[in-house]
Amino acid sequence: MKTRYRLMLMAAVALGVAVSLGLLWRSSPSEAPEVMEEAASAPPPSSPAPTPTAAAAVPRPESPPEPQAAPRDATVVALRPGDVAPEPEVANPPPQTNDELQPELPQTAQWKLEKTTHITALLGRDVERLEHERELAEARGDSERVHQLETVLKRHHGRLVGLREEVRTLTEAAAAEAAREGRPAP
Repeated sequence: MKTRYRLMLMAAVALGVAVSLGLLWRSSPSEAPEVMEEAASAPPPSSPAPTPTAAAAVPRPESPPEPQAAPRDATVVALRPGDVAPEPEVANPPPQTNDELQPELPQTAQWKLEKTTHITALLGRDVERLEHERELAEARGDSERVHQLETVLKRHHGRLVGLREEVRTLTEAAAAEAAREGRPAP
């Protein structure tokens, strides 16, 4: 059991080393193929003295120097053709101006009536769609789906009854509110 964990640990370490080397090579892509050739032609680590190879004698192009303004932990990426250099950061940016907030509309009885009427209309359309779907399920002989749709329809019908009662109450409240304010009733 312990050997399995040791093998997994060694594999994780090897993977970590491979990934970190890959990230280091990514900083200068022109060097990566040469280093790979060098690693492939190098003698195994058990040999006493490594001999210089032809790939090691090839001069490598130097990578561009890092800019002085970059912090130590920043990643510097060379610009490619078509890239646009980012704008430098400003120490104290100017304060941002926000749009004016629109005042919230008063939630009057008329407003509540309009919202409730809209919700009732949407639920009514949903009930019609579900009833049509139930008829299609009955025609197909899908009794399980028919049972599901009937359950949903019962719930929707109950909600519709409650919403219609609420619309009636809100209509009366909106009429009373309009009479107090001297507006025509809805």
